[in-house]
Amino acid sequence: MTMFKRLVLIAFCLLLAACGRAPDADALRTDVDTALATTYGQGLFRITDLKRRGSASDSTAPAGESRRVVYYDVELTLGRDMTLGAWDQPGAASLVTLLGAGPRSIIGVKSGGNQAGDRIVAHASAIYRKEGDTWKLITPAGFKAAEAPSLDTGAPPPVTRQLLDTLDQITHSVAYSASSTAQNVVQQELERSVARINGRLARLQQGYPLAGGPDRGEYVAFARALSAVARARQIRVTPLITGGGAENIALLRSGDAVVGLAQADTARLAYEGRGPFADQGPFSGLRALGSLYPELVHIVVRDDPALRSVRDLKGKKIALGPEGSAVRATLQAVLSAHGLEPGRDYTVIDTPFAASLPALNAGTVDAAAQVIGVPATPLRDALTEARLKLLPLDPAAIKSLTGNDSALMPLEIAADTYPNQAAPVATVGTAALMLTTANLTRDEALMVVRAVYQTGQDLLAAGSAQGAQVSIANARRGLTVPLHDGAEEGLAALELAKPR
Repeated sequence: MTMFKRLVLIAFCLLLAACGRAPDADALRTDVDTALATTYGQGLFRITDLKRRGSASDSTAPAGESRRVVYYDVELTLGRDMTLGAWDQPGAASLVTLLGAGPRSIIGVKSGGNQAGDRIVAHASAIYRKEGDTWKLITPAGFKAAEAPSLDTGAPPPVTRQLLDTLDQITHSVAYSASSTAQNVVQQELERSVARINGRLARLQQGYPLAGGPDRGEYVAFARALSAVARARQIRVTPLITGGGAENIALLRSGDAVVGLAQADTARLAYEGRGPFADQGPFSGLRALGSLYPELVHIVVRDDPALRSVRDLKGKKIALGPEGSAVRATLQAVLSAHGLEPGRDYTVIDTPFAASLPALNAGTVDAAAQVIGVPATPLRDALTEARLKLLPLDPAAIKSLTGNDSALMPLEIAADTYPNQAAPVATVGTAALMLTTANLTRDEALMVVRAVYQTGQDLLAAGSAQGAQVSIANARRGLTVPLHDGAEEGLAALELAKPR
């Protein structure tokens, strides 16, 4: 091989290596710094260290596009005091999105607020698209929801062999049945039975079974995070996988759970015995331990210039989730405030929110709506990969909804909470409440409240994207059922101890 050929080969290899590493650490640092300043303003975050850890081709890139996922570690120092748990301004949710990190990948966000000089460390990622000879940052790489928690309930339950054999026969016979209805019946009953068994076992062991939500959902992620931080105070919280708020309230009513999560509007319906709880009558023993974080109305559509407001959904097909749910009632009230009534002005589709997002992108539905904490993992993933957008609520509708319904409050989905969401989105929200019953003792309520609202805890690092919004400052916000006496005492003491 001639010297010229060797030089050409070396140059070609260097070019390939440079392409493999593009964009470099300097470009990455500049892009991250710009994104932080755009969302939070100049001077809040200072990048004190950034290390590029490698990159890989983006297998999800659209045809004809060259994309790379870049992985990096970053250390940020706060330039001033800041509460990253605020309900209506850029906070931890926006930080998770901007850095392309999962909740467990960001450490240092404290309950009650951070102080100037605090460090926040993240294992982060970003997606770049090749445009000519340059690489352009287009969106963070995103994250997947944490695995559902294992149900740690000690020794196996002492059930009889005969019952297990009978259950085995039923499940095997239905598994090969052509009836999807029969399969759904077995699945639902098994899920309920598992929740009840684990709840009772945990209670027997002097623990606190916490009725969370569906597998991989936001409620389960929060329940698992709380379990981790409570363990440090020698408090045992056992997360339970359930169907969500309405089922959690049913578990509280039956005594199979001691603590449960539900939206404030759902809790009020149960307390008063209205809506989906009318057949059961008022749940007068329902009590709140405190408010956790806001769950905001999200209305998602394709990125169509003709769709600019909720009123533009007249004549459209809108996915509102399962029939009979309390969340669906809230969403229909939101649409009604915009002059849209089901059947007359739009067609209701029963598809659940996560499943409705690909249907929306495919064009089989025109809009998908949900009431959920931010950032909502299914929506964050969908907005990364598809041309979707969020619709703002009309100011007059927001005023009407929040004036007539104390469970709803005017809020904004802060800018950059989701990929490609440059501006804040006006909406309404309701609080996610931690609930119990009047049967919980005063001392037990005090113990749980202290574990939830202890100053300085990092529920975000424990796995809950919404956990950073839990603080004593918001513990009474949006309550719709009476506070437990022990919770009232515990919150009052924490409020007095809060630094001024």
